[in-house]
Amino acid sequence: MTESRAWRWGLGVVLGVLALQAARLALHKAFSIDEFQYAHAAWLLAHGQVPYRDFFEVHFPLVYQLLAPLFWLLGDDPRNVLALRAAMLAPLAGTCVSVFLLNRREGRSAALLAPVLLLCSPGFLHFATEVRPDALTAALFLGALAALAVQPGSARSSFLAGALLVASAWGSQKAIFFGGLVTAVLLVDLLLRRGAPPALVAAPRAFFVGIASATGVVAAYLTVTGSWSAWWRWCFVWASEHQRHYPGFSWREYLVPALGEQPAFFLLAAVGLVATCRRLPRHSRTPDLLLVVAVPATFGAYALQRAPFPYSLLPFMAVLAPFAARGVLWVLTTLRAPVGRTVGLAGLCGLLAVQVAQVELLLDGGGNARQREVLARIAALTGPEDVVYDNSGGSVSRPHAHFYFYTDAYLRGSLAGLLSDEMPRVLVERGCVLRVDDLRTSGLPVALRRFLDAHYQPHDGDLYLWGQRYRVPGDSGVLEDHFLAVRTDRYFVQPASALDTGALFIDGERVTTPVLTLSRGEHSLRYEGRADAFQLLWLPRDSKRWTPRPGAPSVYSRLF
Repeated sequence: MTESRAWRWGLGVVLGVLALQAARLALHKAFSIDEFQYAHAAWLLAHGQVPYRDFFEVHFPLVYQLLAPLFWLLGDDPRNVLALRAAMLAPLAGTCVSVFLLNRREGRSAALLAPVLLLCSPGFLHFATEVRPDALTAALFLGALAALAVQPGSARSSFLAGALLVASAWGSQKAIFFGGLVTAVLLVDLLLRRGAPPALVAAPRAFFVGIASATGVVAAYLTVTGSWSAWWRWCFVWASEHQRHYPGFSWREYLVPALGEQPAFFLLAAVGLVATCRRLPRHSRTPDLLLVVAVPATFGAYALQRAPFPYSLLPFMAVLAPFAARGVLWVLTTLRAPVGRTVGLAGLCGLLAVQVAQVELLLDGGGNARQREVLARIAALTGPEDVVYDNSGGSVSRPHAHFYFYTDAYLRGSLAGLLSDEMPRVLVERGCVLRVDDLRTSGLPVALRRFLDAHYQPHDGDLYLWGQRYRVPGDSGVLEDHFLAVRTDRYFVQPASALDTGALFIDGERVTTPVLTLSRGEHSLRYEGRADAFQLLWLPRDSKRWTPRPGAPSVYSRLF
């Protein structure tokens, strides 16, 4: 296909528009439940805690390490999770640059089309704009492939490729699989060539120095933090056990909908892949060989998981983007007649328009506005020192109560005894004043849920504050009970009218004002009067008395 300057400029303009749409999506799309977990881990690192050793974690920590400095700069407001979202635009930009470079030898049109097709892919952009290890890992892996594709290669590009391969693996265990296969192909090529050019690695010594340097940094971190054994235990031994017992599902469950959502992208990628493979027998030692190997490698890393969730498709789809761009140009090249070429270009424009419209649908439902309101309430109700319980780290920048600050389906089953017996005790010992309700609360053991229901009252549908509710027997009008103060602090009687229609005694002393200070521990409680019911509740940091709202709708926690 003959490239015109207008065509290239047009693609450049489209790419700029799509980049702005991606930024808008990152800042306004609703947060997935896992993002809060990853953001909380980054906050913990910012406060000097070490994953595996100080808190439960089974993912490699690179994304937390890179995001943690944002909390140093911005502070402990939970709403700063939005800054982490903005920071994830950097890996997305890196991925786009990499697919551009991987197609540069195919011509400027193919190079520009690759990031264009990627950015208008809703299946990719949905997760690539989120706070996730997979998004960073995909960017680093594609960066390594792009560095290996530089022509002519140099010691610098070879060093960078080796370092990026290790960095991608430090970003996610999944990269060990597809990065390992690519590295194996490189090693086989070096052995077969025995140092004779042309080889897939321009400077093998620099490549291995890059691997050794990045590995040395990782080893130094684990040594300085004293977390070698904990890292091995949770990220390998326990993760392997988890993989065997997790209640999984077929890889088709999320792949088939992705195929149906954007069939043209996958079809064009298949066309481009076939066209590329047809050239390989004549030029087997080209960077395209590594790109071709990366297709089954990244797909295998997805399909071999016990629970292949759709975000694991990110590296696979990123690798397909250069092939999809080549597929577009192959189709346009076969349309030799001017009318056919015009129809083909119109079809491409229509495809891009449809895909962009699908990306816009990701903002349906108000985006993350209501979630940010919940984060603002957490910031107003609590301080950075206030312990919060959430089964998914949803408080973002507040201390959690237990080593297992989040649990998945397997953990909730295997740790049922610990969650039932130890978690309530720890919540009291740590003085946990707030809990965030999420999608996983219903899966907690019954005993823990009973404790949570008894000791946390609904501030709204998502946030529950410490307090107990009491119902006065109608026949006698006298209630004898106890109140457990989770910490020495201020509490209040709700409604205050209960003090006007009766007498409340705590530890034998009559309460005369709605707000009172109680020491930590259990207190005797007696009420005599006409009130049917009342609550004794923790007074939040903003000193505003509040009324429990049972049955309020939940807006905070979403799966995807």
